Order: sequence, then structure tokens, then C-alpha cells
Amino acid sequence: MLKAFYKDNRMVPLGLMLLTIIIFIYHFELDRQGPTLPLVPDALVAEPQKDAGSTTRTTTTIKEPEKEAVEKPVHSAVPSKTPSAPSTHHISHAQQQQTPSITGDDIVLVFKSGASAFWKRVPIHLATTLSPARISPDNVLLYSDQAETVGPWEFIDVLANSSEKVRQSQDFVPYLQQQDFDDRQNYAELSNVPGDSPGLSGGWKLDRLKWLPMIKHAGEAKPNAKWYIFNEDDSFVFLRNLERHLEKFNHEEPWYLGSLAWNNGIYFAHGGSGFALSRGAWMKSFGQDPDILEKFESYTVQHSFGDHILGHVLHEYGVEFGETHGDSRFTYGFNPEAHWSTWYEPANWCKPVYSWHHTHGRDVARFYNLEQSWDFEKRGPIRYRDIFNEFVAPYLRERVEWWDNWSSKHDIRSNTAEKAEVPDTVKSADTWRSAWKSVDACEAACKSWAQCVQWSYYEDRCKMDSMMLLGSGIPPGDSRRETSLPWTSGWLKRRVENWECQE
Repeated sequence: MLKAFYKDNRMVPLGLMLLTIIIFIYHFELDRQGPTLPLVPDALVAEPQKDAGSTTRTTTTIKEPEKEAVEKPVHSAVPSKTPSAPSTHHISHAQQQQTPSITGDDIVLVFKSGASAFWKRVPIHLATTLSPARISPDNVLLYSDQAETVGPWEFIDVLANSSEKVRQSQDFVPYLQQQDFDDRQNYAELSNVPGDSPGLSGGWKLDRLKWLPMIKHAGEAKPNAKWYIFNEDDSFVFLRNLERHLEKFNHEEPWYLGSLAWNNGIYFAHGGSGFALSRGAWMKSFGQDPDILEKFESYTVQHSFGDHILGHVLHEYGVEFGETHGDSRFTYGFNPEAHWSTWYEPANWCKPVYSWHHTHGRDVARFYNLEQSWDFEKRGPIRYRDIFNEFVAPYLRERVEWWDNWSSKHDIRSNTAEKAEVPDTVKSADTWRSAWKSVDACEAACKSWAQCVQWSYYEDRCKMDSMMLLGSGIPPGDSRRETSLPWTSGWLKRRVENWECQE
């Protein structure tokens, strides 16, 4: 029987010799072929081309080198209570050195009040809205329907040069009575001091007569401004936020931005919410026609609201409302309601805030303090979630009586419960349809609906909503507690923590 090769010691040396010879011959043949060519760089690629004679030839073309892939920063979709600073890892040094295209010197703040509310609303704005810490006095224009001087501030009587036609209007009567009202030592302040008076009636009708002369004067008085920002005495405008927003628009084009309103077939910016008018828009309308006030005198007298009248005039000269010129869609930012009567939801949670309407003096002071303490470079703009966390969340409770949070999306009553629509994410239809039976049942129904964040109950009525709203309560001692049963409201605050930003 033959021995295995590896067990035959005499065969091992012979095998090693044969293996060495084979390896030597293999490497000798490789050396004869020459060195291996390096790979052709991607930037040089031979491409066949045909000349005029249709003969194929090869030419070398240089491809533009591909740009190095840059890792994009990932932004979490889940909002935090304190937004982190934006990453600058991928921002070049030159970009970091760029200054905003809109500064305080590029805007004019146009502030409007009226004699009937002046001393009740204006004083708080002198120390906040008009503070030199946020805007230079040279970039402020102050208007009313009665000339006033408060320290360094001069308020222009914008109706002083009204035409005879306007003066003959019945709505102009309060203006003619104002001086006599003051001369008789009446004070429209409601400050619980002798001499207090609610003021002359009809101020809101008089207000609409101010709009066109105010806009005309502002453009003539400040011709170098890029933007005119309008602020009423019961509103607060977040200037830094709005300046950043206006950087997206060319001021030489006709832009008219604000909160969507509609009347008599015209879309326009709601006045109480504040709005912005570009220099281009002013030039295309008021700057184009020196007789614009006279042309629209009759229209002004025949219509009720100054902001609508302005929107109509701008429309007649081709200046359309909205971020796309004539856009009828509502956009978040300019708010026609107060912060406590505005809905908070994922759709606006991460949107910047530009203004609030129906602001009391206390609100103005608090908004001003927030704006002054805000680190815009690290935290970005003030957003709806920031207003919510600062001014709404501290007042929310699991359950509180004599409070209506204005829930409205679903309204279940004893006589409609059987036919009530049951959302897909409700765990129990029976629990949902029993919501009207008691406060506990209403709260249970809200908890059974995955999107519910608040509820309110009154007698045999349960209302629930997927958006947050603070609403208001009736304090002890208020006579309204003697004439009705209590509203009971509750909020599921933990569910708001799961809200994500929506574009």
C-alpha cells in the first residue's frame, strides 16, 4: 500500500524544490509585462467623438470635479422648551460675518392711537414699544386724532388737514368735540381719579378716517425707509422677529404683509394685528398719485374700516396683499387675537411670532421684557411655543371651575350624543358618547381620544379639542357667578410635550 505523500520523508524535499521553481517562473513572467498602470483619475475620461468625416476619434475631456459631500445638520422634529443654538459647523467664516440685510435703520415704526383711548393705552408703549433700546426715535412716527406731547414724543394730529367734505361727515363730529371735552376738565383715562370719563363715543368711526392720510404722510416724511411697520395702541409687534422675516422680501417690490382679512371682495392686512408695507408698495400707490386722498374720500366715508379702505386703495394701484401677491391663504405670525385667546397647535408651534392684538398694558410690558431678554443669536426667533411656555402653560391645570378654555372641535350634548362623530383614535365609542353625563365623563372622553389636549364641561355639554387655548376664568366676587352654573375646564399638558414641528 502506498504511503501518503506527507508521510514519506524522502518526497518532501523534492516537493519543496518543485514549488520554488514554479513561483520563480511566475514572477519572472510578470516582470516582463512591465509595471501596472495607475488608475485613470475620474477627472480625465476618454470619450469617443465623431469628427465631420464620421471617423471615430478619442479625445480627453476634463470633468468638473464633484463637490465634496457636506454633511447636513440634522434638526430634531420634536421641539424643546428651550431651542438650542443653531449649528455653525457648516457655516463659512464669511457667512458668519454677514450682517442682516434689514436693520433698525431700514424700518419706520408707524404707531397709531386716538384721543378716546390715548391715555389708557399709550403710556405703557412709551417705555416699551418706543424704547430707544429697540428702535431709534428717528425711526418712529406717532399719529393720533389729537396732537399730544409726552416728554420727547410728539403725536401728530393726522386729521388736522382734513378736507371740507370729510369734516362734514357725521363721523367727524367726535373730532370737533374733543377740544371742548378737554376744556371741561374731563379725562378719558378710567384711572379711578375724580374727573374720569369713558370718553367721547364714536372714536372707532373716526379711526377709519386716519388711515389714508397717515400712510401718505409716513411715506413722505421718511422717504429713505425700506419698510413701514404699523403698530396700533392695543397691539405689540416683535420687531426683531419681523425684521428677520422682511429680509426674505425685496423692499423695492410692492409687498403688503400682515394677517389675512377680507371685506367687500378685497383681501387686506388686518390693522390691529400690525402689518408691513414696503417702500416699493408705497411708491406704486401713494407715491404715484399726489391726489390719492381726494380720489378716495367718498369711498372712505362710505365704508367702516380703515384697514379695509387701505387694502382697497392699494389693490386699485396693483399692490396685492400677501406673501405671493394676492394670496388668500392665512399665514401664521401676525395674530388678530390676544395670546390667551389664540390656538396653539403643531401647525404653528415652531413658527415665529410677529405680533399680538388686543394686548393690555400688562401684556405689552411682559412681551417687551421677553424680547429684551431673548438671545436671538443662540435661540433664533421667538416662536409660538415660546409664548405658550412663558404666558400660557403656567396657568394650565388638570381641572379648574369657573373657567372656559373655549374648546370647540367636538361638542357632545345630551340630545346629540347618539349621533356624535367618533374620531378614529378614540379607544371607546361608549366613553365618547357618554361625555355629556358629568365632568368626570367629559375628562374621560378627552383622555380616550389620542389627539385631545383640552376639554370643558357645562351642565350637559362636553367640548373637546386637539389644540391648546388658555381662555379665561371668572374670579370670585364677579357677578357672573351669580347668574350661571360654572364652566369646568381641563388640559392634558403632557400630550403637548409630544408635539412636533410642522412645515
